[in-house]
Amino acid sequence: MNVLAIECSCHQGSVATIHDGILTRSWEFESPRGRGTEYFTHLESALSENPETDLVIVGTGPGSYNGLRMAISSAWGVARARGARIAGVSSLLGYAAPEYYILGDARANQWFFARVANGAFLTAPELLTPGEARGRLLPGIPVYTTSELQGLPEAIVAPPRAELLACRDFVEGLPEPLYLKAPHITKPAAG
Repeated sequence: MNVLAIECSCHQGSVATIHDGILTRSWEFESPRGRGTEYFTHLESALSENPETDLVIVGTGPGSYNGLRMAISSAWGVARARGARIAGVSSLLGYAAPEYYILGDARANQWFFARVANGAFLTAPELLTPGEARGRLLPGIPVYTTSELQGLPEAIVAPPRAELLACRDFVEGLPEPLYLKAPHITKPAAG
């Protein structure tokens, strides 16, 4: 089976191709604020080098609004054009450690928090204050984040990896972004 995996939830994205469970190639690229023009160059390379695609797996976040929308829409387009199946996997599962915490800045004095073991959630993603999140951390379990978190110097800053998402359980069907907050809409001042 030929798998194309895409991950664009943070400042550094990745695209990977997997054949019968073996990583054949991986590309990493900068994607500041989800505006990764390099992404399409690497996606094109992946598609050129692998003319057959059976399954497209895409990271669903949480993360960059632009990055998630870009990745999910292009994954859908590739799957549709190639007659491939499509599935989404939370980007929080894109790390290699056997057990870890994943935290990230959700703004407005909130962090997203989850605990992962063996590629699955032990604690589902949720929003916590920084103090609540720090209070849940147990010693000896690594902490990952996609950007530095104030007051958490032990956190390992690293992006999730596309090829690891392809190893996780998934549900086929059109992926939807994982949002932990309701949309924030700023209304115009009454005039």
